Amino acid sequence: MHLIEQYALSCGVKIDKPFVETCFFPVECRKYITLHASSGMQAKNYDYFNDVSDLISPFLKEKNINILQIGDQADRKIQNCIHYNGTTNLKQTFYLIKNSLLHFGNDSFSSHVASGFNKKIVCLYSVLFKECCGPYWGKAEDHVLLEPNRDGKKPSFSANESPKSVNEISAESIACGILDLLKINHDLNRLSTIHTGLEYHVPSIYVIPNHVMPESFAPGQPVNIDGRECFDERNIAEWAHKRQCNIFLDKPMRINFLQMVKHNVNQINFFVSMDTDLDYIRTLHRLGFKMRLLSDDKDAISDIRIKFFDFEVFEHKKLTKKDLDNPELLCNNTRYNNSRKIVSNGKIYNSKAAWSHEIEGQHNTVIDCDEFWEELSTLKLYNDNRISD
Repeated sequence: MHLIEQYALSCGVKIDKPFVETCFFPVECRKYITLHASSGMQAKNYDYFNDVSDLISPFLKEKNINILQIGDQADRKIQNCIHYNGTTNLKQTFYLIKNSLLHFGNDSFSSHVASGFNKKIVCLYSVLFKECCGPYWGKAEDHVLLEPNRDGKKPSFSANESPKSVNEISAESIACGILDLLKINHDLNRLSTIHTGLEYHVPSIYVIPNHVMPESFAPGQPVNIDGRECFDERNIAEWAHKRQCNIFLDKPMRINFLQMVKHNVNQINFFVSMDTDLDYIRTLHRLGFKMRLLSDDKDAISDIRIKFFDFEVFEHKKLTKKDLDNPELLCNNTRYNNSRKIVSNGKIYNSKAAWSHEIEGQHNTVIDCDEFWEELSTLKLYNDNRISD
């Protein structure tokens, strides 16, 4: 039973089509679709709308169709969109939905508003059954309602999930639903996601501190500084001087350098061993640095934990190709996206493997080496059958 029917039964009233009041809002384009990328519930919020917008934008651009993002000011801004989130009140938001060609997004109030306007809708469902809370009005053939594969299990009915089941819905299935409803020819059904890392939705910059970039580079964006790959204390301090950072170390860095940038250091991730100076770790702790002690020596980690008894030491397990759930799906057409960009000597690399092989720029062909598979948590792997073998 749909929630609306349950409410009607409980209240003893009949269901009628709603009247939604709108208020004019000037729009800078004639043809557009609306995106609502939030819902007010963590478990419902899909993390990969950037991938969806990347897939559909070239096709929409050919038809002079824009994507308008609606919602709250605090919502994460999705790329390739005109951002009206936080600039409209409810009635103005309803006006944007009413005059759109299509609405897509998470399960939220906006999908029901779009339903009341008989709009084409692509909506994602995870913690509830789509049959219970999907669009009630409009034509069924104008609705693409997507759910993760639950393998016969019921949804969680929870406001919070970790990992979120909604993220199991592939970006290409959402993109195909949008373009199909708009009757735009495409070849996106030849894409197939085979792996999405748990950290793929979090963009990050990974710095090899063998250089220093000007302050104009990625202003305001935090960085991860790897002092293990290049231990240059001055460069590490220079990177951390005017931006938030996480620092990765496996040897002591002079305290005076760290003190200068303490206000910008979110966390020091220190890889400890039996040779690490315990007093140095105690000094960092006493000075108030937030630390996370790590060890990638699984054979000695018990002894290491005894040595650093007053601290928690986490095992750092290097990911390998064996950690991929479905390696049999890898083929010559397998490509990757990485949410982490590597910056070294003033150049940007798409993965640590690309950096180690000196391949700059938007490289997306799988490099079958240890460095590549170590980044599985930030990688998305997909088969692109549009490419000839």
